[in-house]
Amino acid sequence: MKNQPDTLAKVYRGSAVEAVHYGSIAVVNAQGELTRYAGEPDMVISMRSSVKPFQALPLLLSGGFDHFGFSVKQLAIMCASHNGTDEHRELVISNLKAAGNSAEDLQCGSHWPMGLRLDGIYPTEEEENDRLRHNCSGKHSGFLALTKFLGENTKEYLNPESKMQKLIKQAVADMCEYPVDKIGVAIDGCSAPAFSFPLVALARGFKNLAIGQGKTPEMQKALKRIFEAMTGYPKMVAGEKHFDYDLMRSLPDNAVCKVGAEAVEGIGFAKQKIGIAVKIDDGNSRALWPVCMEILRQLDIVDSIDKFPFLQIYDRPEVKNYTKKVTGKIEPVFELRKV
Repeated sequence: MKNQPDTLAKVYRGSAVEAVHYGSIAVVNAQGELTRYAGEPDMVISMRSSVKPFQALPLLLSGGFDHFGFSVKQLAIMCASHNGTDEHRELVISNLKAAGNSAEDLQCGSHWPMGLRLDGIYPTEEEENDRLRHNCSGKHSGFLALTKFLGENTKEYLNPESKMQKLIKQAVADMCEYPVDKIGVAIDGCSAPAFSFPLVALARGFKNLAIGQGKTPEMQKALKRIFEAMTGYPKMVAGEKHFDYDLMRSLPDNAVCKVGAEAVEGIGFAKQKIGIAVKIDDGNSRALWPVCMEILRQLDIVDSIDKFPFLQIYDRPEVKNYTKKVTGKIEPVFELRKV
């Protein structure tokens, strides 16, 4: 499909268009067939953290998850881009301890915790230097557990050529129904392998996660466990002031979703049996959430925003200045095309 990215959203200051966000959307049905789209659904993009739920699969399939006695809640943070709160931090510590690892083994680096940043709070106790508060520390705790279970060197757990990382890459390929040898590999912000492949394949992956569709009964069981973890503990997957948290708690036991850096979003719906993937070209997430809300509206998943109080802030959000005066709005401007 040789399309170009579409105009997905416009930012207004008063009645004047101040900025335009381009991007692409892919929607697939239960069979993985593209049914609706905007822009270029076959565009190859870097998936970043949107594939974290799939990266957790090998720990379950290998038997390592049950061997170390992890809980459903602990699994949720392995799929997370979390806020780095005390609760998130303690859960990551429990993951590390369960597999005989420690915070010193984490190779994700550190940053200003997302929760503090969202609240406009500057770190005062060196939280920005705490690897446990890194938004990817939960994923890394799962990586380290699998490495330990496989008997590999934990110092090499981010090596793309390690057995552990090869299992993870294959799991991503299986979930997204895309050839493993065609997946591009780069370095993510947390130093883990970052994968690139077509947007529509990400939509297939989230459809498979939502409906528990895997190649084997073992994979189907593992997908059900990941779905239950993410939807049962959405606050562990993200946290306050995050679209993922608010969408999953607004549509419990139905919606499962995961954002990726640079404005990537994957969403699956168990009841509707569909998968959705979105990419905003310029990487600005301010347009991502209104676009996602408009997709849900056009697919008749969210018929009236009044029924979903947690989602209202993402629907055609107001733009405000530093004195909190409303200066404009962000408005989606696309219509999904049918295949």
